[in-house]
Amino acid sequence: MLSNTITAFRTLLTIPLFAILAFGAGEHRLVALALFLGAGLLDVVDGKVARARNETSAFGGMLDLLGDRLLTFAAVVGLIAGGGLAGYDVIAGIVLVVRDLVFATLHEALPGKLGPRVSWVEKIKIAAAFAGLTLLIGAGALFTDADRWGALVLWLAALLTTITVIQYWLRALAAFRARDAAR
Repeated sequence: MLSNTITAFRTLLTIPLFAILAFGAGEHRLVALALFLGAGLLDVVDGKVARARNETSAFGGMLDLLGDRLLTFAAVVGLIAGGGLAGYDVIAGIVLVVRDLVFATLHEALPGKLGPRVSWVEKIKIAAAFAGLTLLIGAGALFTDADRWGALVLWLAALLTTITVIQYWLRALAAFRARDAAR
């Protein structure tokens, strides 16, 4: 399936992205930015290809989520390791990574129960996280103060992430209660 190949390729881009951010971000900031933006673009493309070619599948959906989570993880942890995300701003990045662990755990506990529903808050959070990480990765190469703006946008994403985790957790609790009541 072409769409899964695109997804796998974009997921593999997280390896050099992490390495550049963690071990050589200063000299290769534009390469890291190109990898991050390229992976983001391929995230849009793989879904469009899957729908256009009728290649949607549970495996493809799982692979897509894995690619999304690894991209966030590689960017955040790479920025932290390389010093591009420091001080209290590290907390905002960690919130994004921990959210993915919480969601993965809840999906494992309640497969299919919480569905693929994405609230408008989640959509804004995704855009804010991507914009913040883009600014942080491209800091110095984009414009003066891109790192400060990136950190501020990342904090917005962390706030929205916290809201979505609460929403998701409440849905999970309701699903657990319904499952227990059915027993």
